[in-house]
Amino acid sequence: MSRWQAALEVKVITGLLVGIALVHIVLSLVLLSAPGSTVRVLFVPVTSLLLGAIVAGGLAAPDRFPRYARFSRYIGYAVVGIMALQHAFGMLAGSLWWLRIFFGLAAAGYIYAGVLLSSRPVLRHVGSAKA
Repeated sequence: MSRWQAALEVKVITGLLVGIALVHIVLSLVLLSAPGSTVRVLFVPVTSLLLGAIVAGGLAAPDRFPRYARFSRYIGYAVVGIMALQHAFGMLAGSLWWLRIFFGLAAAGYIYAGVLLSSRPVLRHVGSAKA
Protein backbone atom coordinates (compact mmCIF):
# COMPACT_ATOMS: atom_id res chain seq x y z
CA MET A 1 0.00 0.00 0.00
CA SER A 2 1.49 3.31 -1.02
CA ARG A 3 1.51 6.37 1.17
CA TRP A 4 -0.29 9.53 0.23
CA GLN A 5 2.37 11.90 -1.10
CA ALA A 6 1.13 15.40 -0.33
CA ALA A 7 2.21 18.40 1.67
CA LEU A 8 1.28 18.47 5.34
CA GLU A 9 -0.96 21.49 4.73
CA VAL A 10 -3.07 19.52 2.25
CA LYS A 11 -3.46 16.68 4.74
CA VAL A 12 -4.48 19.12 7.48
CA ILE A 13 -7.07 20.78 5.21
CA THR A 14 -8.64 17.47 4.23
CA GLY A 15 -8.62 16.33 7.85
CA LEU A 16 -10.29 19.51 9.03
CA LEU A 17 -12.95 19.60 6.32
CA VAL A 18 -13.98 15.98 6.86
CA GLY A 19 -13.24 15.71 10.58
CA ILE A 20 -15.24 18.74 11.72
CA ALA A 21 -18.22 17.53 9.72
CA LEU A 22 -17.99 14.03 11.22
CA VAL A 23 -17.86 15.40 14.77
CA HIS A 24 -20.82 17.64 13.93
CA ILE A 25 -22.76 14.58 12.72
CA VAL A 26 -22.01 12.75 15.98
CA LEU A 27 -23.17 15.73 18.04
CA SER A 28 -26.30 16.01 15.92
CA LEU A 29 -27.04 12.34 16.55
CA VAL A 30 -26.79 13.08 20.27
CA LEU A 31 -29.19 16.00 19.83
CA LEU A 32 -31.50 13.75 17.82
CA SER A 33 -32.22 11.79 20.99
CA ALA A 34 -33.73 14.90 22.59
CA PRO A 35 -37.52 15.04 22.82
CA GLY A 36 -39.13 16.96 19.97
CA SER A 37 -36.09 16.64 17.72
CA THR A 38 -36.43 15.65 14.06
CA VAL A 39 -34.11 14.29 11.40
CA ARG A 40 -33.68 17.84 10.08
CA VAL A 41 -30.96 18.23 12.73
CA LEU A 42 -28.69 16.25 10.40
CA PHE A 43 -29.17 18.44 7.31
CA VAL A 44 -26.33 20.92 7.91
CA PRO A 45 -23.72 18.40 9.13
CA VAL A 46 -24.36 16.02 6.23
CA THR A 47 -24.23 18.91 3.77
CA SER A 48 -20.93 20.12 5.22
CA LEU A 49 -19.56 16.57 5.02
CA LEU A 50 -20.51 16.26 1.36
CA LEU A 51 -19.07 19.66 0.44
CA GLY A 52 -15.93 19.03 2.47
CA ALA A 53 -15.47 15.63 0.83
CA ILE A 54 -15.77 17.21 -2.62
CA VAL A 55 -13.04 19.73 -1.79
CA ALA A 56 -10.87 17.12 -0.06
CA GLY A 57 -11.20 14.79 -3.02
CA GLY A 58 -10.11 17.52 -5.41
CA LEU A 59 -7.11 18.36 -3.28
CA ALA A 60 -6.17 14.74 -2.64
CA ALA A 61 -5.77 13.70 -6.27
CA PRO A 62 -4.49 16.66 -8.31
CA ASP A 63 -2.70 14.40 -10.81
CA ARG A 64 -5.87 12.72 -12.02
CA PHE A 65 -7.91 15.89 -12.47
CA PRO A 66 -5.52 18.88 -12.67
CA ARG A 67 -8.16 21.46 -13.62
CA TYR A 68 -10.52 20.23 -10.93
CA ALA A 69 -7.75 20.46 -8.32
CA ARG A 70 -7.30 24.17 -8.98
CA PHE A 71 -11.06 24.72 -9.07
CA SER A 72 -11.56 22.73 -5.87
CA ARG A 73 -9.36 25.25 -4.09
CA TYR A 74 -11.82 28.00 -5.00
CA ILE A 75 -14.75 25.81 -4.01
CA GLY A 76 -12.89 25.27 -0.75
CA TYR A 77 -12.83 29.00 -0.08
CA ALA A 78 -16.61 29.14 -0.49
CA VAL A 79 -17.21 26.05 1.66
CA VAL A 80 -14.87 27.28 4.38
CA GLY A 81 -16.45 30.74 4.41
CA ILE A 82 -20.01 29.46 4.55
CA MET A 83 -19.31 26.82 7.19
CA ALA A 84 -17.22 29.16 9.36
CA LEU A 85 -20.01 31.73 9.29
CA GLN A 86 -22.63 29.08 10.05
CA HIS A 87 -20.63 27.77 13.02
CA ALA A 88 -19.99 31.29 14.31
CA PHE A 89 -23.73 31.98 14.27
CA GLY A 90 -24.31 28.62 15.96
CA MET A 91 -21.87 29.61 18.67
CA LEU A 92 -23.76 32.84 19.27
CA ALA A 93 -27.19 31.19 19.26
CA GLY A 94 -26.33 28.00 21.15
CA SER A 95 -27.99 27.39 24.49
CA LEU A 96 -25.82 24.50 25.69
CA TRP A 97 -22.29 25.35 26.76
CA TRP A 98 -20.71 22.30 25.10
CA LEU A 99 -22.36 23.19 21.79
CA ARG A 100 -20.99 26.70 22.02
CA ILE A 101 -17.50 25.34 22.60
CA PHE A 102 -17.80 22.96 19.65
CA PHE A 103 -19.15 25.66 17.34
CA GLY A 104 -16.37 28.05 18.34
CA LEU A 105 -13.66 25.47 17.76
CA ALA A 106 -15.27 24.39 14.47
CA ALA A 107 -15.42 27.99 13.22
CA ALA A 108 -11.76 28.44 14.14
CA GLY A 109 -10.90 25.17 12.37
CA TYR A 110 -12.66 26.24 9.19
CA ILE A 111 -10.92 29.62 9.26
CA TYR A 112 -7.57 27.88 9.70
CA ALA A 113 -8.37 25.61 6.74
CA GLY A 114 -9.14 28.72 4.69
CA VAL A 115 -5.78 30.21 5.59
CA LEU A 116 -4.02 26.99 4.65
CA LEU A 117 -5.80 26.92 1.28
CA SER A 118 -3.78 29.95 0.20
CA SER A 119 -0.41 28.70 1.48
CA ARG A 120 2.48 28.07 -0.89
CA PRO A 121 2.61 24.25 -0.42
CA VAL A 122 -1.07 23.92 -1.35
CA LEU A 123 -0.57 26.14 -4.39
CA ARG A 124 2.33 23.97 -5.48
CA HIS A 125 0.33 20.81 -4.82
CA VAL A 126 -2.54 21.83 -7.10
CA GLY A 127 -0.21 23.32 -9.71
CA SER A 128 -1.10 26.99 -9.33
CA ALA A 129 2.34 28.21 -8.23
CA LYS A 130 5.68 27.87 -9.89
CA ALA A 131 8.11 25.71 -7.94
